[in-house]
Amino acid sequence: MKIVPGRGPAVGIAVALLVGTAATPQAVATPPRVAAHAVVTSVTVVSAVPGMPRSYTLPLREQYQATNYYCVPATTSMSLSTFGVKIGQVALAKRMRTTIKGTGGDNAASVMDAYLHPRRFDDRIVGDVVGHPDLLMQRVSYDVGSLRRAPIIQVWMDKLPWNRGKLKDRWIGHAIIAYGYNQVAGTITVFDPWRPTGGAHTLPAKVLAGSLQSGAGMHYISRL
Repeated sequence: MKIVPGRGPAVGIAVALLVGTAATPQAVATPPRVAAHAVVTSVTVVSAVPGMPRSYTLPLREQYQATNYYCVPATTSMSLSTFGVKIGQVALAKRMRTTIKGTGGDNAASVMDAYLHPRRFDDRIVGDVVGHPDLLMQRVSYDVGSLRRAPIIQVWMDKLPWNRGKLKDRWIGHAIIAYGYNQVAGTITVFDPWRPTGGAHTLPAKVLAGSLQSGAGMHYISRL
């Protein structure tokens, strides 16, 4: 099953079939409803945040996804660790009702909020960053450089530079995490939990913005 562009955000994943390998075909989540997390259009201005460093990289305990369809639990576990929350991806997958088809957006959002709201933080899906590298850099810089938190980024897996020419299918919904940026160089550092091609990567904000899922983009973290 493929995700068709324009049908809304998809935060479930999974693992694509590598060209020329016997990898297990992936299951892709059906694009979820996000009524509780409507797309946000306001933008945090980086220059207006006192003490915002021009570049910063968070210490992050990196995790690869435990199964072909655990990218959302894995990235959520990494994101929550930057809030001091220690919970593994297997436990999160159970709470999010993750299946072989991935993780529904509403389930993922409600579980994330259950941890963040008591800590006076909010996690919202924002689509204004799709195709807009300047806005993406602003939002990632605020989350990472000011709040010292790592946001989840929703991408089309086949559009990531390290997957070009390696995947059989297109429009594969995937989740990665941003934990560093450099405004001068115009780059963002991410961790991709899919072991075959993932790991830590630093890429231009323009390239990452062009890889984002239509109508989804990123989970923007802000204070309540």
